Amino acid sequence: MALPLIAIVRGGYTGESVISMQSAARMMGATDRTRFDPLYVTISQEGWSCETAEGTPVQFDRGTFSVDRGRGPQRFAGALIAIHGSPGEDGRLQGYLDLLDVPYQTGGVLCMALTMSKYGTTALLRQLGFDVAPSALLMQHMPDLAQRAAAIGYPCFVKPDRSGSSLGISKVKTPADLQAALDTAFSECPAIMAEGAVSGRELTCGVIDLGRKARALPVCEVLHTREFFDYEAKYHAKDTQELVPAPLPDEITRLVQERSAAIYTLLECRGMVRVDHIWTGERLVTIEVNTTPGFSGASIFPKMLEVSGIGVEAGINGLLEQMVQRG
Repeated sequence: MALPLIAIVRGGYTGESVISMQSAARMMGATDRTRFDPLYVTISQEGWSCETAEGTPVQFDRGTFSVDRGRGPQRFAGALIAIHGSPGEDGRLQGYLDLLDVPYQTGGVLCMALTMSKYGTTALLRQLGFDVAPSALLMQHMPDLAQRAAAIGYPCFVKPDRSGSSLGISKVKTPADLQAALDTAFSECPAIMAEGAVSGRELTCGVIDLGRKARALPVCEVLHTREFFDYEAKYHAKDTQELVPAPLPDEITRLVQERSAAIYTLLECRGMVRVDHIWTGERLVTIEVNTTPGFSGASIFPKMLEVSGIGVEAGINGLLEQMVQRG
């Protein structure tokens, strides 16, 4: 009997495509070849392609999401999405797969489209009663950007509304720094968010659902010497520390885990999600929800899986098993 054919979908349209390739490689390495038959499907601005783990090209039909390896068309049984940013994290790929009735491990179109927007996510979390930082949506056509940012106060962060890996984010300490930050953020996205800076311990918590309910993983505390946890701190800085489990009092750990799992459930997330927070010493402020977290050797989520006792292999294969069963 043929094993279920799995597409590990990588690449994408943003600067995060480099990280996506690394995440996909780790997912490929973790996939149990005695249970699943994985191939890479690569999406780029130039087109879509398919290849084996070893790099051998495979004939691919985008219209039916199938391949032909010399034995006739074979349709993918599921898609393991490893794209950070568009089109894998904003609902576009999910909509395509839904139309073809191909299951995948992430949240659905609405969940992904909403959580891709930093402003949309925090606005909804605020309405649902979660503690988030004050924020304002800024768009290029608005005539009063400086006033809108000033209403949030300084220091603040200026962020592209729909990007990841901290690309295009600036910490703005004075009004004189604002225009350069706006230019940087607008170069990444036509809509940006000004968000009040919150000081405290930077915490992140992974959540995964392997078939029963949302399970919060051990909390990670991020220590670094940059102004904030930017791209350099995430992927290149030698002095960044990611402490898993975070050295926190038990009651704070429980608070972070319970809140992360609650957000995962309320936003109808699925698969692997990471929720970022700041612990001020008095309040837990939720900053962001990442619905396709990095899975590279430098990424936090695999570390949390290992410390939890689940492990990378069991996590990936558990998600694949769920996916195939849904199909």
